Amino acid sequence: MAKKGLSIGKKAAPFRLDSTQGLKGLEEFKGKPLVIIFLRGTWCHNCQKQMPELNEYYERFVNKGVNLIAIAGQKLANIKDYAAAKGIKFPILSDETREVIKSYEVFTPIKWDSFRIAIPSTYIIDENQMIRYSYIGENQADRPSAKEILEVIDTLSIVSDDTGSIQEELPVFLANMKSTLEHVNTSAAYVTKSVEGNLHNIEGLKKASQRNYEHLEGAVDNYQKKSSELNEFSQQLNTTSDEFTDIQQMNEQLSHNIQTTRGLMDELISMTNVVNDMSVVISQISKQTKILALNASIEAARAGEHGKGFAVVAQEVSKLAHGTEESAGSITAQLQAIDEKINQSFSSFATFEMTMNTVRERISVNSSQILTISDGIKSIADDSLQLGEELNQIKDSQQHAQIDLSQIQEVETTINSEVNDILHDMHYHVDQLNALDERMKKK
Repeated sequence: MAKKGLSIGKKAAPFRLDSTQGLKGLEEFKGKPLVIIFLRGTWCHNCQKQMPELNEYYERFVNKGVNLIAIAGQKLANIKDYAAAKGIKFPILSDETREVIKSYEVFTPIKWDSFRIAIPSTYIIDENQMIRYSYIGENQADRPSAKEILEVIDTLSIVSDDTGSIQEELPVFLANMKSTLEHVNTSAAYVTKSVEGNLHNIEGLKKASQRNYEHLEGAVDNYQKKSSELNEFSQQLNTTSDEFTDIQQMNEQLSHNIQTTRGLMDELISMTNVVNDMSVVISQISKQTKILALNASIEAARAGEHGKGFAVVAQEVSKLAHGTEESAGSITAQLQAIDEKINQSFSSFATFEMTMNTVRERISVNSSQILTISDGIKSIADDSLQLGEELNQIKDSQQHAQIDLSQIQEVETTINSEVNDILHDMHYHVDQLNALDERMKKK
């Protein structure tokens, strides 16, 4: 059984190509067996050995009623030059675009079609253009000889023989059935192995799906936690915003207190100026009192006759003393007022200090909260990166799972093709068996 190429029992793929002997199509060879030789090219060393050998045996093919052609994926001009130089009798077809080579599935799997060179291959097609034999070479030198091809033709009994009997055809049929059963056995082994591989891949997919589910479940939980944390941070930010609003109001109150204190200090300065004026008056009084005291001393020394003058001096001193007393009272009152203003100023400064302390505490607390929020956001960012890596792992796992599924699909496609080939072969041989049965009944 060929490892590549079209399977035995399939209909030969049609073609129509230019050749060294004009246009040739598959339909032209209907009614007679046909041998198709796929060549790498007239430049190929092994092909250059094979073509002269086929040319030597060409008459034997013709005498058996078998057509022989070769197909090469190169330009016709080069093929004609070689055929003319070597005297090749059988037609060599030019499949420059490799379409026929691809339709018979004997191309080397190279990416670009223009480089897809034919694998050395041989097909034997019966008079009904059904593939009865195929040989796909494992390497460039792996090709059946012309003599071996003729022996296979005799074994297949595809050449019409009027003297033949059913007893002669039966061994050939059994040989074909044996080949088909071997094909079935090989295909069944391949199917079994493929199914085992699929089961292994499916188990891997199940494990990957379970891992993906666990990762996704963990990712969802983490996202829910992060969402809750973000809500908490949002509430803290709202609270902090309210606190800063209160601080702004306190600053406004503080500014008002400062302005009030400044007014009190201005009043205190004015009172101090008044005290200074009083101090000047007292100084003048003091000077006059000294003068009067001096005069009183002088007058006292004179006593007696001049006692009246002393009395006058004493009276003036009394007036000065009275004026001094009034000034002192006024000064005392002013000092008391100053003391009250000072106390009010200190009270205002005390309120100012308390306000400043409160502001300082509030700012400290809010700064701490802001730091906490910053750390929390940084932690969320780090966790988000981790979640991103986990999602990438899930994505990679899903890609591997997709590759496994693609491999399973390819295997299933191959299995389906193998089964179809087996069914086709079985139908073909059943038809042959029915034909033999009808002929036996006629006998």
